[in-house]
Amino acid sequence: MSEQSPVVNVPDDASAHRCPYCDRAFHEERHRTLHKGLDHPDRIDDAEREAFQDAYRGETDDIKVFRMKVLGSLVALYFLLLFAYMVLG
Repeated sequence: MSEQSPVVNVPDDASAHRCPYCDRAFHEERHRTLHKGLDHPDRIDDAEREAFQDAYRGETDDIKVFRMKVLGSLVALYFLLLFAYMVLG
């Protein structure tokens, strides 16, 4: 990627997950796995590619659930305000 990576400060007593290709630090192994698949796809092996695909699918599922919750909240808020307008308006 052409974007500048943010600097991650990891305390000395904490464990950091570092990318073996660019030495970037991550707080979670899942983030490093996603980074390797997105930024170094030509350098990872089959096991790393499989781990990336699993992590990517997990992220996608989490985003879908989040979107459904937000949509449900907005619909509930809309009908709550509509009902309040009918009763109070």
